[in-house]
Amino acid sequence: MVRLLTIVTVLFASVSSVAASYCQCLYTDGSHCCVIDNIVNDCTRMCNKASKDSTTANQCNAGGKFSNVSSWNANFRKKCGQPYIY
Repeated sequence: MVRLLTIVTVLFASVSSVAASYCQCLYTDGSHCCVIDNIVNDCTRMCNKASKDSTTANQCNAGGKFSNVSSWNANFRKKCGQPYIY
């Protein structure tokens, strides 16, 4: 039982560390705009000029407003378009 609990704890810790690796860029009203991989570990900077497509920068227009989202939830959200301008 103790071993099982240890394994579950380690798995939960590894999943939790991945959870903060995506930024959900928001609109000014707080609704979801798009999700971006947090490669520079600065969601504010990553979401500052985020856009749903690659043709127009700053569509989210929230000045870097974001929330952290898990990799599981990021799979089901609209990805921010490239190029990312940060």
